Parts: sequence; C-alpha cells; structure tokens
Amino acid sequence: MIESAFFIDLHCHILPNIDDGAKSMDVSVAMARRYVEAGFGKVVATPHFIKGTAWASPPDTVVALVEQLQHRLDSENIALQVYVGMEIADHPHLLDRVGQGSLLSLAGSKAYLLEPSFQGSQHKLLINIKTLLERGYKVVLAHAERCPAFQKNMAQLLPLVDQGLHIQINASSLLEDADTLCKKTAMSLLESDSVHYLASDAHDLKHRSPPSRGDLEWLEMQLGRESLIRLWATNPAKLLTGE
Repeated sequence: MIESAFFIDLHCHILPNIDDGAKSMDVSVAMARRYVEAGFGKVVATPHFIKGTAWASPPDTVVALVEQLQHRLDSENIALQVYVGMEIADHPHLLDRVGQGSLLSLAGSKAYLLEPSFQGSQHKLLINIKTLLERGYKVVLAHAERCPAFQKNMAQLLPLVDQGLHIQINASSLLEDADTLCKKTAMSLLESDSVHYLASDAHDLKHRSPPSRGDLEWLEMQLGRESLIRLWATNPAKLLTGE
C-alpha cells in the first residue's frame, strides 16, 4: 500500500462544535489520528457555510478553530496539517461575498468548495459557477454524485468541466455498501473523466468517519493505484500549491 503521510483530504468536517461535524475537540483529535493511520498528512477543514443558519460561521471563527486544533495535534505529536476552508452552499449573494473575500477558499487558494442543494434544480448554482470561472476563480463542486439533479442529468455538468470546473466525489460513494444512485453517478463521472478529487466528507467517527486503510485498499482495487493517487494525492497537492 502507499506510504504514510501521502494523501490529502480537501473536504472534511473535523472542526469541533461549528456545524454537524465533530462534537468536541477530543473527537476532532480522534478523527485526526484516524487520518494519520490511513496515510493522510494534510486535510482541509471545510465547515458548512449556509447563509441564514447557525452553520454560517465567519472566517475568523474558522481560522481560530483551525489554529486551536493544530496546536492540540502538534502537542500530541499527531502528524496532520490542517488548513482552513469552507463548504459553501449557494445563495443569492454568493458572487458578492466571494468578491469581497468574506468566504474562505480552500487553504488560501483561489478555489472555493461549493455545495449543491439536495432539492430542486441547480440552475442558479450552475450560473454562479460559470460566472466565478469567468472571473478567474477556481470552483470545486462538492459530492456532485449525491445531488438528485445531477443524478438525473449528469451531462449538465460537462460543459462547465470543460470550462474549468473541478468535481469532487465522496470516497464513500464508491465503497461496497454505497447508495446505488450515488455510486452509479460517481462511476459515470469517473468514466467521463470528470472527477478531479476524492474526499472523505468525514463528520465523525461512527457514521461518516475518515477513511480506513481497508477503504483505501478497496478503492485501489476499484480504481487502480494510479487513479487513486491522482485523485487523493497529486491533484489535491496541485490545488494547495496553486498549480
């Protein structure tokens, strides 16, 4: 299997008491240990930003929590580097907020992680993505395979992929016990060469946990070693370094 500290997770909810992710700093630390055990050296903390809800923490709060978590990990010799980010739900003022710098990109890059809705058409989101791309930003679409609108019509994403949209799928959507529609859509996206990143979207230790070594071995058998490295190491590293 691949050496330790190799993988990078661009989407996780490891920060404590900020959304529906980790419920305490101790849980955050335990999640970090599990990441390291599986061979991860870096993660981007992406708490939800859903305007008008309790899950809309300002950037300063996210940055402070990342610093607190990193301090705790360093003090316990847990070799995981945590970066700041957000998983941003579409809303009417999204373009203005990005332009004002009032939302966090992924690890200080020009890439923003946008979350599709699980209800209705994604027409407005797709328009916002197109506009952001035209303005020179990078956009990563979170877990596209879980969105019913894209499950019904994946093809609507492909023109935006051609324009620079990056798509992230959840690793759990490819595992043996994955939801059928999620897995079918994820595989279709992979077959069309439209997936740029795998991520865990981990929330806790039980129901939506960081990946295990066994998960990675399963994914390597399903995707091949080269694809696994590209989607969960090489491509994320390029994003973090601005390539």
